[in-house]
Amino acid sequence: MQDWKQHSSRRSPYRRQRSSSISVRKDRGSTFIQAKSSVLKDRPRRKLISFFRNPFKEHPEPELLRLKLRNGIRKVFGMLILSGMLWLSGGTAYLGWSYFQQPLKDVRISGNQLLEPAEVLKISGLQPGILLADLDPYLVASRIQSHPIVKKVDVRREFPGSLHLVLFEQDPFVLVEKSDPNQYLPDKYWLLNREKLVLKSIPAGVIATQEFRDFPRIKGISDPGITSGVKWNSLALERGLQFLETVGNWAEKTQPSSAGNLEELPPLLPSLSSTKGLVLDLTDPLNLMMRWRFSAEESGKEVAQKDKSLKPLSSPVLVQLGRDQYAERLKRLEELLPGLIKEHPEIKSIDLRYPDRVTLVP
Repeated sequence: MQDWKQHSSRRSPYRRQRSSSISVRKDRGSTFIQAKSSVLKDRPRRKLISFFRNPFKEHPEPELLRLKLRNGIRKVFGMLILSGMLWLSGGTAYLGWSYFQQPLKDVRISGNQLLEPAEVLKISGLQPGILLADLDPYLVASRIQSHPIVKKVDVRREFPGSLHLVLFEQDPFVLVEKSDPNQYLPDKYWLLNREKLVLKSIPAGVIATQEFRDFPRIKGISDPGITSGVKWNSLALERGLQFLETVGNWAEKTQPSSAGNLEELPPLLPSLSSTKGLVLDLTDPLNLMMRWRFSAEESGKEVAQKDKSLKPLSSPVLVQLGRDQYAERLKRLEELLPGLIKEHPEIKSIDLRYPDRVTLVP
């Protein structure tokens, strides 16, 4: 009984101090000191009376309202950006469609030396009014490359309405006279490359122009069934081309005359280092004949002013070289030619078929 009374009369663990706002709590093990806050609790805001306010609607918390407002602003900006991108892409597509859907207005052709622009346009198959976007450059290139002169062509579309054709032509090498038994003078020549491919026919009237006058010419070969684009397989033609190659190779190995002997040579010494203006006559299979115009212009040397009596040869000289050993006979001709021109300025023919003598026709 005494113990119960002792325990029941124990004071409360909280002891209020009159002179301080600090409450002290006693416990068996430790003592806790707490300070009471004098800040008043937040009073709820007064709600304004509104006739449009729904009294049964729950109003969310302020943090949830901020979150919804932020998401709404993001959606609005996203829609604005998306609409701007759609507007730009649509406008670009519209303008691009009208830009690329224009007809062909201008065709530029470059690199053509043997073909005329009108001929290139004809074989290309280009039609007026065709849309440049619908044009197939590979088809146009295949049409132009079907011509034997064209080795390669580059077709470049330049929008909105231009087309550029860059041609790479074959390298012409020789002109072959077109044989016709009913005509004394030829009316056409065949233009060939080194591989004996017939490139095109050239009228005889334009042979003397600057474009074709320096090409070597071959005559005396029959041409049955020869057309443009055909490879000419002929033993006589092969022989003439080999001779031209021999002249070029021999001229490269031959050194020019020394400066000391140059004054003793005639000023009109011809140059055998090129085939400019050379005419080969292959009518006789056992005797190759060439007509070479010996002049100071073709020799590549300045005309000396010392000897006024020497005159350029007005007509080509016929040189007979036989059937073989062309390099040796050309070298022999180079050694004998200065003296022959000095003694016989109007020489017409030189026969080198025999190894022990030279026959002249003054």
